[in-house]
Amino acid sequence: MWKLNKIAARNLCAFRELSYVLHQGVTTLIFGDNRDNESQRSNGSGKSALLECIAIGVTGSPLRKIKNEEIINDTADECYVMLEFSNTSCNEVFTVEREIYRKGASQVHCSIERDGKPIDTDEAVQHSVDAYGKYILEKLGITRDELFNNFVLSKHKYEDFLSCSDKEKKEIINRFSNGIVVDEAIEKVSEDIAPIETRLRDAELELSGVDGRIAMLTEQIEKEENNKKECARSKAERIAAIEQTITGKRAFIREKKLELTSLSNTRTDILQTDTEMQGLENSDEPLDDILEQVKIMVSAYGTLTDWNKVIESKKIQLSSVEKNLANHQTNQKNATDKQARLTDAYTALESEYALFTKQYQIRNEAVEEELKSLGIKLHNLSRTGEELRTKRRNLSSAVESLKNKLAGTITCPACKHQFLVADKEFDVIAGQQELSKKQHSLVLIGNEITEAEQHCITVEKKQRTITADRQAIRQKNDEWQQQLSTAGKDLQTATFELETMSRKEKQIRETIISLQKDIEGVRRKIFDEAFELIDAAYRTNERKKLTINDEVTAAESSIETLRATLSEISNSSPDEIIESLRASLKNYRKKSAEILNAKDKIEQTLKQLQEQEQRFNQFKSYLANTKIEALSKITNEFLASIGSDIRIQFSGYTVLKTGKLREKISVTLVRDGVDCGSFGKFSEGEKARVNLSSILAMQKLVNSNCEGDKGLDLLVLDEILAAVDEEGNMKMFESLNRLGITALVVSHGHVSEAYPHTLVIRKEHGESRIVQ
Repeated sequence: MWKLNKIAARNLCAFRELSYVLHQGVTTLIFGDNRDNESQRSNGSGKSALLECIAIGVTGSPLRKIKNEEIINDTADECYVMLEFSNTSCNEVFTVEREIYRKGASQVHCSIERDGKPIDTDEAVQHSVDAYGKYILEKLGITRDELFNNFVLSKHKYEDFLSCSDKEKKEIINRFSNGIVVDEAIEKVSEDIAPIETRLRDAELELSGVDGRIAMLTEQIEKEENNKKECARSKAERIAAIEQTITGKRAFIREKKLELTSLSNTRTDILQTDTEMQGLENSDEPLDDILEQVKIMVSAYGTLTDWNKVIESKKIQLSSVEKNLANHQTNQKNATDKQARLTDAYTALESEYALFTKQYQIRNEAVEEELKSLGIKLHNLSRTGEELRTKRRNLSSAVESLKNKLAGTITCPACKHQFLVADKEFDVIAGQQELSKKQHSLVLIGNEITEAEQHCITVEKKQRTITADRQAIRQKNDEWQQQLSTAGKDLQTATFELETMSRKEKQIRETIISLQKDIEGVRRKIFDEAFELIDAAYRTNERKKLTINDEVTAAESSIETLRATLSEISNSSPDEIIESLRASLKNYRKKSAEILNAKDKIEQTLKQLQEQEQRFNQFKSYLANTKIEALSKITNEFLASIGSDIRIQFSGYTVLKTGKLREKISVTLVRDGVDCGSFGKFSEGEKARVNLSSILAMQKLVNSNCEGDKGLDLLVLDEILAAVDEEGNMKMFESLNRLGITALVVSHGHVSEAYPHTLVIRKEHGESRIVQ
């Protein structure tokens, strides 16, 4: 796709020199600062001159309805414009240079760089200025109309798609859908059909003439055979009878010609009704009024379906669904309020739980640390107690051993010396002292064990108390989690209910849109049916005319046959007349068979061509409706992206029961599923939003319709969004920037000062310049 990289100019409008490199992928706002006339503020500063460069560079003509030489600076005799495009797909840089003179012909030069190297061939050389204009547009892959309606838009040339005529809508859609190519095929088929229809009509007239002659010859043969039996009748009476028959045929012809005149008048009336019907279809009159008028207009041609009943039924359904929507919205509001309350409660609970969790973690860590410390202490006390008990057992054993040993002590009566018989060396006194000492140690160890056991009991009691506290804290935490879980489930249930209600609301709105479409479709169906009745009346009228023409041709042929018979009666005998008539009858029957055979072949050929034409019409309808549907979808996507609640609906081409293609494009605007009426009733700001979305959709379709790597990534808007407020402009520019569209927008200040992508054109002392 081509991108515009650079604009340069010399002596263009109030610019002496102009050079600007575009910022790609963003929307640049162009502000004006007219310091020569402060009362005009931005007007007259030269903002539009930058856009004129693009129009002149591509087409050679300015946007405004002025002569080419009027864009030349008043102090100069010529001006120069240069545009530089690049295309990464084909790795090309395409440059256009134009020079416009006050006196003398304009000059154009185009150059191409491919893969970074200039092309020295005559690939970009054309033989005339007009040829260059055509070449530049073909190089970009767009037409002049597409440029000024989808890429470079100015109030001087732009006409929005929604407000343009039905004919222009069809032309635009046909360009997108390649319907023009199908039209060419249909035109070729029609060209083939025309001579076939003429041949068929000639064959029918010839056959009618021959059949008329056959009928008259058969009648005359019968009469002559009767005359031969009735010899009493004179030749004069026979001649008189034939002349009377001729007179009757002429009267029949006059009567039929009067019928033809009446049918011609009826045809005029039908065509007039068709024209009036088209005007009524394009009007904005209410559906009820239109229906009554249509009934009156087609009353002579047939009876319409009872659309009033259909409309009333749809309106009753719509009213019921809208009431259901109102009730549902009330319930949904209650559900929304409930969800909001539960959300607030859950959020508050979460905050409280967060504080509790923080305290819980601190307390839990402290308890765990204390329990750990007590566990260690208890373990140490248990180990100490066990060591003391072990020591006591050993000591008790030693005491018992000493006691047992000392139990065998003998005291000498004389010297009172104590000794053991079994161990005379054993010092009993020392043993008794040691026993006393050990017994004392045993008492001390017992006291220590008792003290250790008391310490253990105290620690265990404290441990149980702390464990109970920990259990209480954890239980409190569980209660909080349960409370939070319950609140979360309640919120989840409320959210699910709200989502279910939202889906149901969407379904109800879709039903409303469907009913709105049905009601709006009634309008189209009324006209479809009315045009079918008119077409049927027209075809019936034409068939009657053809039948009468056939009858007139047959009557005229009969008159010629009767005149020939008169001549034969005057100069021949009855037998000779009958034989002559029979010979003529035989020849005419043979000729009739030949004509009928030729007519059948012509009809088969015509039928094949008509079926081919009908298939082309159906294919054209399919192509057009595909693009119309795409246009509607893309436009609505852009409307959603810029924050608009308006949606657009298109109804496209239809093929009537007769095979005729109705190229009627109807536009409906919808807000919240409700028909908002025609485009004209909206405010200028709302129109601008819808227009921008349709412009972007059109541009996307144009670029997608280009061959190969052609197309243009550029959007230029000169006073197209002037009616949009600051907030609306910001949303649209943000959307354009998200989409990565390179845009230049002339602004009168309806945008936030914080917007980053701006360009100021200042005019001082009669000269304009770009202030970055």
